Amino acid sequence: MDLLVDPPTIEEDPELWAVHKAISRLDPYGDRTGYAIREALDQIYDGQRTGRWDFTQLLKTEKTHIGTLVEIWLQREFEFSDGRELDYNIAGADVDCKWSRNLYEWEIPEEMYSRGDKIALVVWANEYTARWASGLIRISEEVLRPRGNQRDKKRHLNDRGRGRILWLVAGADLVKNTLLHISDPQKLNRIAYATRGQIAVDNLFRELPGELVNRATVLTAAQQVDSAKRVRDSRIRLRPDGIVIFGHYRPHPRMAEELGLPAPTLGRFVSARIHPWQEGDSESNTLIYGSPWRLARPEDPIVPAPDIAPEKLNKWSKDQGTSHRMIE
Repeated sequence: MDLLVDPPTIEEDPELWAVHKAISRLDPYGDRTGYAIREALDQIYDGQRTGRWDFTQLLKTEKTHIGTLVEIWLQREFEFSDGRELDYNIAGADVDCKWSRNLYEWEIPEEMYSRGDKIALVVWANEYTARWASGLIRISEEVLRPRGNQRDKKRHLNDRGRGRILWLVAGADLVKNTLLHISDPQKLNRIAYATRGQIAVDNLFRELPGELVNRATVLTAAQQVDSAKRVRDSRIRLRPDGIVIFGHYRPHPRMAEELGLPAPTLGRFVSARIHPWQEGDSESNTLIYGSPWRLARPEDPIVPAPDIAPEKLNKWSKDQGTSHRMIE
């Protein structure tokens, strides 16, 4: 039978709850933590220089370095002070950051409980399921498995320890590693193994319409500097095929949403083939230079797409004294 254990109450561990409150105030929905995890993973792949995007492509020493990068990116994102003995000082408490690719498999060192029971910020993420979670736990003998024969004396949480975690984010979607989640090998081949970097980026947006693509994926596909220029060039090169690429600059996110696409956030893009909207069409639409456009149907003939460079759209709107609105 499973052991049912709850996290400590605020009366039982006010310091733990103070840390929880401090992090939750900085990141109420977990978006910033998810961003830091994504950046740490993309940094270890170093796709711009190596073309890698999969954990299995990493060297053994690189795999063990991911936890350090997650720790660094979280401190960079939240500007945590250095701890006295551990990684961070949060709400006046020493907190150590523990990372694992597998839920509940954090390795706990002896210093976390040998000189007083310390607080651990436990972080987990899995690229293949595109999920992550984070929580806090007070490390003590009662939450750890018995000592094994490991030379480094590191231990794992026992069943009681799993139940004592005070979750910050019990589970959330991780920004997808785009190349890793391409199931069609031919599509992946056209993107990852294109003969030229610009062709790879063109194919990335041609082959994956409607999917959010982050900056790291563009860099990995191109293996060149200046991902923004590669996207701008693809935007020009794909226009004759009726394909547009929305980014995070206004009015792109709103236009993408009006078409039923996910809205790009900072450093992310989404592409789509579009077609002129006509009276009677059931699809939603967005206005581009005063004319309504919708997502193209597979049977629609190719119509060259308008130039949606944000600076041109905004200049047109300013000149017209209007803004891009959807026709109801």
